[in-house]
Amino acid sequence: MTHTDTRTQILDIAEQLARQRGFSGFSYRDISQPLGIRNAAVHYHFPTKADLGIALLERYGDLLAFHTSEFMKHGGNAVEQLEGFITFYTDKICSNNGTCLIAMLASEFVTIPEAMQQAGRKLSLNIQTWMTKVLEVGRGQGEMRFEGEAADKALLILTSMQGASQMARLSGRGTMDAVVRQIRKDLSIGNGLSLATGRGQATA
Repeated sequence: MTHTDTRTQILDIAEQLARQRGFSGFSYRDISQPLGIRNAAVHYHFPTKADLGIALLERYGDLLAFHTSEFMKHGGNAVEQLEGFITFYTDKICSNNGTCLIAMLASEFVTIPEAMQQAGRKLSLNIQTWMTKVLEVGRGQGEMRFEGEAADKALLILTSMQGASQMARLSGRGTMDAVVRQIRKDLSIGNGLSLATGRGQATA
């Protein structure tokens, strides 16, 4: 196992644990045991748990930026961007009976280190900015119809999805499907069928 592979595998397991248990709900031992490595190896890559948390948030943000950079520069099909984001979001979260990193962070905000709080605020703002851009472009190109400011609508969509990811743990994947159908209806997209069915390729 290479240095890069170990770091990536640590982040993969830590992300799954954070989504399922919350950031305070797991230890380095929970990461090292499945990988068959010592705790010291986890500390080598992430000296403190705050370092690990910041890396998780930055990785999510980097993924969003990588898949949406061209759209942010030049526009394009806004509905495809929205569908890609929702497919990515629902597949990554609901398939593992977890919640999203932003929702997890918000629920534990007062107990996490300040550096993680700052990283979380930055990530949340970047996602809201991106979603606002998607809605602005979509309305401008006639792909979507909605009332009010795009920034307000973006916030409503994101908070609805975050809340649905938590409720889905109690009532099942259908909760997220229902919220996604309503998002589509509210934006006058298609026929209101679920975006959370795995169609297409995620773009975020």
